[in-house]
This record gives sequence, structure tokens and C-alpha cells, in this order.
Amino acid sequence: MIVKQKDKPTKGAYGVSFKALATGKRIMCTIMRYKKGGKVPRHNHSAEQVGYVIKGRFKLFVDDKLEGTLRPGDSYAVKGNVYHAMEMLEDSEWVDMFSPPRKEYMD
Repeated sequence: MIVKQKDKPTKGAYGVSFKALATGKRIMCTIMRYKKGGKVPRHNHSAEQVGYVIKGRFKLFVDDKLEGTLRPGDSYAVKGNVYHAMEMLEDSEWVDMFSPPRKEYMD
């Protein structure tokens, strides 16, 4: 299966614009875009989440502790059901993968 970004609708949540891209039975690929100053509030979900930063800088908080500042080329992982939050230091873009797929993100 090939999924072209141009063919997918842009959605929004937590101040982000994103697209749900290729999705299988057990994994989902998304592209996330945030503006400088944007914040993802503390939240959790059952899906395990891994991400790869394409551009920008942002802080990642896990269990209310600063995990670190991510830059292009960095990646991260958050276990399912663990609380996490993000704070954008610059306009930022990254690829997020969720397993299992997040139904609320699907078309």
C-alpha cells in the first residue's frame, strides 16, 4: 500500500495540524506540524508512540518530568498509557508512529 500525503485530509487536535498516513492493523504513521509556542497538554493514550523529528525544536515531558529537547534527527518513544506533554520552541514537524493505530486519528 502506498499513501500519498496530498491525498489525505489535514486534521487538528491539541493545536497541531496533522495527517494520518499509512495505517496497518497494528501500526499508524502520521505527520505532525506545530507552530512555535504551541503546547500539547498532558495526556495519555493506550497506543505506544515513537517519533522522528524532521524540523524545529520542542521539549518533551514524560510523567511530568522534562525528558529533553528534541531537534531534527532526534527520535523518541513513549510507552502506552504514560502521561506526556510537549512544548514547541520553534515551528516543528515530525513523523509519529502509533501502535495500535489511534482510531480517533483515522479518516
